[in-house]
Amino acid sequence: MFFSGLPDSRLSAVNAMRPVFRSDRLLSHLKKPSPARFLILLFLLYYIPVILLVSGAVPFSFRWMVLAVVFLISLLLSRLKGYRAEELGIRVSNLKQSLLANTLFIICIVALFLLLDDTDVLTIKAEPPKTFFFFFYVLISSPLQEFLFRSFLFAEMNRSGITRASAQVVVSAASFAFLHIIYLDAFTTLATFAAGLVFAGIYRKYPNLAGVSLSHAVIGTLAILAGIARKMS
Repeated sequence: MFFSGLPDSRLSAVNAMRPVFRSDRLLSHLKKPSPARFLILLFLLYYIPVILLVSGAVPFSFRWMVLAVVFLISLLLSRLKGYRAEELGIRVSNLKQSLLANTLFIICIVALFLLLDDTDVLTIKAEPPKTFFFFFYVLISSPLQEFLFRSFLFAEMNRSGITRASAQVVVSAASFAFLHIIYLDAFTTLATFAAGLVFAGIYRKYPNLAGVSLSHAVIGTLAILAGIARKMS
C-alpha cells in the first residue's frame, strides 16, 4: 500500500481525508426514512421527469424511455433499501380480495361508459391505436406505472411514517395524474386523478401489484378505445 510506511499518527490523518461517501454510509443514509426525504425523492423521481417532458427539455417521443428509466431507478432503490416482496405488493395472500375489488371497479367503469354512450364524452373521433400499442400498454406500461405509483410509492410512504390513509391515497393519485399532464389534456388528467384515487384506495386496502395492474390495463384500454384517454396512444 502506498501509505504503508507512514507512522500511525500520519496514517490516521490520511485515512481521515478519504471520501466520506463510502458505500456503507450511502446505504445507511438511504435507509434512514423520514417525511422530508420522502418528499425530496418524490419530487426528483416523479415530478422532475414530467417537468422535463412538458417543458420540451426531453422530447415527448422519449416518454416511454423516461418511464423505463424511472422504473429501473425505483427497482435499484428498492434493492438498496431492502424492501421485501410483500412491502411492494408482490404477494398472493390477498390476490383473491384484490382481484375482486378491482373487478368491481372495472364493472363500474364499464357501466359508466354505457351511461355516457349517448353523450359527447365518448364521441371523440380518434384513430384506433395499433395492436402493438395495446400489447405494450397491457404487458409493460400498466405494470410499470403501478409499481411506481402504488408498490414503490406506498412502500416509501409506509417507511417514512406517512401512514394516514387519506395522505397516501391523495399523494399516489396526484402523482399519477401529474404524470399524465404530458398529454396536455385537462380531461385526461382529471380522469387519471379520479381513477388514481380508486387504484390507490384498493391498493391500500389490498396491497397487490398484480390485481391493480390488471385493473389499470383493462380500464386504460377501455378509456383509449372510448376516446376518453384520447392522446395516450
